[in-house]
Amino acid sequence: MNIYLVRVRERSTGTLFIERKSSATTSDAYIAISHVWGTPETVQPSHVDGVGIVQLSPWKKDILSILRRPNICGDGWFWMDLFCIDQRPDATISITEQLMAIPAIYRSSQCVRVLAESPICDAWQTIAARVASIADIDSELFGEEELRHARRCPNMFFCDPWFERSWTRQEGLYGMTIEIIMLNRVGCQRLQASASDTAKQRWVTEGSALAKRSMAEFFLDDKFAYHGLVSREGENARFQMYLDLIYRHRIEIAKYGGTFGPHSGYSPLSEAWRSGRITTKARDYILAVFPDITGYCVSTDARRMTFDALLADALNQIAIQQRFYLTPKFTRGMMMTTSSKESAMPWIPRQPSSISEALDGFMGHFLEEHKGKDATKFFSLASRITFEDASCTKEGLAELKKTWEATAQTIKHMVHVHPSSPCTGVTRGNVQTDEGLLHQYFVQQFVPVAVARYLTEAKFQQLELQTTGILTFERVQNIPDHIFSRELERFLVCLICGTTLCTADTILKSASLVLIPTTFGKLLALVNRDILHAASPQDCALISTTAWSLQGFLVAAQKNSRAYYIVGRTIIPEDRFWDTLEMQH
Repeated sequence: MNIYLVRVRERSTGTLFIERKSSATTSDAYIAISHVWGTPETVQPSHVDGVGIVQLSPWKKDILSILRRPNICGDGWFWMDLFCIDQRPDATISITEQLMAIPAIYRSSQCVRVLAESPICDAWQTIAARVASIADIDSELFGEEELRHARRCPNMFFCDPWFERSWTRQEGLYGMTIEIIMLNRVGCQRLQASASDTAKQRWVTEGSALAKRSMAEFFLDDKFAYHGLVSREGENARFQMYLDLIYRHRIEIAKYGGTFGPHSGYSPLSEAWRSGRITTKARDYILAVFPDITGYCVSTDARRMTFDALLADALNQIAIQQRFYLTPKFTRGMMMTTSSKESAMPWIPRQPSSISEALDGFMGHFLEEHKGKDATKFFSLASRITFEDASCTKEGLAELKKTWEATAQTIKHMVHVHPSSPCTGVTRGNVQTDEGLLHQYFVQQFVPVAVARYLTEAKFQQLELQTTGILTFERVQNIPDHIFSRELERFLVCLICGTTLCTADTILKSASLVLIPTTFGKLLALVNRDILHAASPQDCALISTTAWSLQGFLVAAQKNSRAYYIVGRTIIPEDRFWDTLEMQH
């Protein structure tokens, strides 16, 4: 595969410049550089001899001297997007070919070298690296000490923006060998921190560090899956890879028995959605992920297309594959007025602020078996359905909880929630705010049901929540009713649809939470608000697809005595629903 490669050279005057290789392929020996460009607020235009004007972040202003260091590129050839993406119309390699080549570029490199620019605590890195050299480490104790340090010193490597950006995630996934280069080691801030922090403040601060560390851990989980290591390695291997990345600064996938990715069982869209990564241009949520998916080719007009058009094009390209299953979490018909055919399609946002929001409307899976004839069929479950208000109030909470426990498969819903979702109970927002406190409160109301069924009543009552001694919920009753109702609705949308909070807010602009009475019990559902106001019972039906265990049941409405439109969805019901249905027949 033809690519561009460069190296840093020195003129007789002592100045450095970029030299381009006249002809290069992915079979050549080279280093691939992974870095964060910076933000529009921090990057500045700089002249690089041999290239011209490029945008550089503050710590990369002397980029050629940095790259020429022996432990980075030295005199050797390397690929770096700053110098090796040629967008000119007369480029010898088309921009489409260049973008499609990026996965192969990083996979084929001798090593992917990561340039970490954020301030990183030198003292903690030194201590942790020494501990990491010990053969037998207590991973739980190590993690506690790590977070304890992070309470008062925020300069941890797992807080680096490299763990937040979409492109760097892909670059890190592709590489078989990764090395970390820290450009900005600093003194420890722990002793400078205030000694008057309260236990609650330390809990929140530690929670922020925990969320950042989780991003690094999600990346490693992702990398395990990408290289086919999930089924063969245990927690100790994951912990060792964490130490390799964060403190030993070198990962060799071959050492763990991994192979060039992506593994046949890898789900690129689901894992990208879980990552929560961000980028400055919405189109890059597509261009960073889809080129590694068989059947996709970057459109020649990609850089001129809107995000929603680009994603629709990408999904259409891979949808024709027999192994690809696209399951909407919520449909266009639930969000807007559209045609009958389009009403069943997944909703696509216009300007997402993260990869999770970009892919929030659907689940995309590649499975071993090919699609059957029933994969796209709809099956009628009940006609003439009616709707009741779902009372998302303090007074109605107990009844909602009772309904949820009786009819919903909590575990299946929890499998599909986003890691940043308020439903996990892991994210420690500012619990001094009404929103943060309510989210923790709702977790205790709805989610423990998933645990309770596997424990005796006595053991369930003995469960000690992590918030014991830190959080109390007496203040909940004093929170204004409208805030309580709003946050309960947002929480339930995240739990039902498995979306981010931002997408939940968008859903609630068009849909309402309702209850659908059935012989099995009342099903909590989200239905297009205009349909609720206009439709009569004879117009509405409850239907299902073969993907009901992922998306729940669907609500269909017949308009003008013609075709049916998909206008809502329910919770994922308990398997007992089917027993009730069979009894009816």
